[in-house]
Amino acid sequence: MIHNPFFHRGPIRELEHFHDRQQETEQIANLVRVSQSVSIIGPRRIGKTSLIYHLAEPHVRKAHDLLPPTQVIVLADAQGMGQASPAEVYAVFIEGLRATLSESAIDLPQEASLQRADHRTLDRLLKSLSQRGTKVAFVVDEFEGLAANRNLDPVFFSGLRGLASRYSVSFVLASQSPLISLVYADHSVLSSPFFNIFATISLGLLDEASAREMVSASLSRAGISLPEQAADAIMDLAGPHPFFLQVAAYHACELAQARAGWDEHTTTLLSDVFYEEAHPHYQYSWHNLDETGRYVLANLTVKQWDPAVAAALRRLQQQCLIRASDTGYRYLSSAMRRFVRGQTVAGLLQAEPFVVDLRAHTVTAGDEPLKLTKTQFEILAYLAQRPGQAVTTRELEENIWHEEYVEDPERLKAAIKHLRRALGPWAGHIVNERGVGYALRVRRQ
Repeated sequence: MIHNPFFHRGPIRELEHFHDRQQETEQIANLVRVSQSVSIIGPRRIGKTSLIYHLAEPHVRKAHDLLPPTQVIVLADAQGMGQASPAEVYAVFIEGLRATLSESAIDLPQEASLQRADHRTLDRLLKSLSQRGTKVAFVVDEFEGLAANRNLDPVFFSGLRGLASRYSVSFVLASQSPLISLVYADHSVLSSPFFNIFATISLGLLDEASAREMVSASLSRAGISLPEQAADAIMDLAGPHPFFLQVAAYHACELAQARAGWDEHTTTLLSDVFYEEAHPHYQYSWHNLDETGRYVLANLTVKQWDPAVAAALRRLQQQCLIRASDTGYRYLSSAMRRFVRGQTVAGLLQAEPFVVDLRAHTVTAGDEPLKLTKTQFEILAYLAQRPGQAVTTRELEENIWHEEYVEDPERLKAAIKHLRRALGPWAGHIVNERGVGYALRVRRQ
């Protein structure tokens, strides 16, 4: 059996499987080279930890000529440090520095033998290294863990700033959100000058060409060939997102080995098995959106002149849930769109392919805006509240015209005719239930 190269679900450590991010890696390396502190921001699963590993790996640094031998990279994961004391945090920095120095060609300073874990010990150690011409970068992954720590006050963070000011020391912090927007346990922490020394680098989606190259290069190394139809299906489902590309390509390889050839049924199978694995990740992102974010994500054609809407669109793009296009915004992928269409959103009726905005009195079909009259909008909205259900002509007439109701079947027939004409290629979703009334036929999600 051929080895499936798309097995990664966690950080990628092997150089041969690490793809692209060359620009971001070089940016960070160039900043660290001059002891500039860096904040790496990007949503979960976008590749922050993988990037950090490859920045720190000596063989990667040497292969790409990223950093000089006198530059020391100390890795620390803050995910489990939400309740650590300042001494415990210093201990992580000190022990990490000792371990890194012992693995390198750099001799340990005498100060490294000190057993105390405090600011003074770290200060003396960094001073000795700086005097020798050694630069140190503390790389902290999942910085949110420290941000939420109630034991770390402005004095602690100001102490870190002092180290960066006095010696050849920088900090590289990775987080999902910008440092200024993190929810700190002690809000006065942001008053510390520590947070004024960072250059920001955002990690986002790959470009389309790099995304396809990532898949094709991995396939080539593994000696696997997939038809163009399969490659297109992978891109359609995952979008240019490195993690979701791994998931989609993995299942595509499994299906290609299990089935003879690739056809539309195989594409459907891939869609379903990918969606099953991707769904919890979409659910996590959805759970962390506020009401405005959910509303805008479900209705990307909403008017962008509203400052709250414009801000929400920017956040959604930063979270890699949507991407910019020539005509506005579009979903990360067809699978993301499928997920969103299955959610309940205040003020919206989602009856695929229609999204009926009860606030703005607008309708989109297939993400394209439609022009409907007030009566046409009300008919479609009423049917969309009961997707797939037959609504009697009398019920429709009473609820559309209210006090103006008169028993006139021809008026409703004419209104339905004009509605279908306004729906254009989606007219067939309004169906006539003989002897009953009308229904809105919806697509399977």
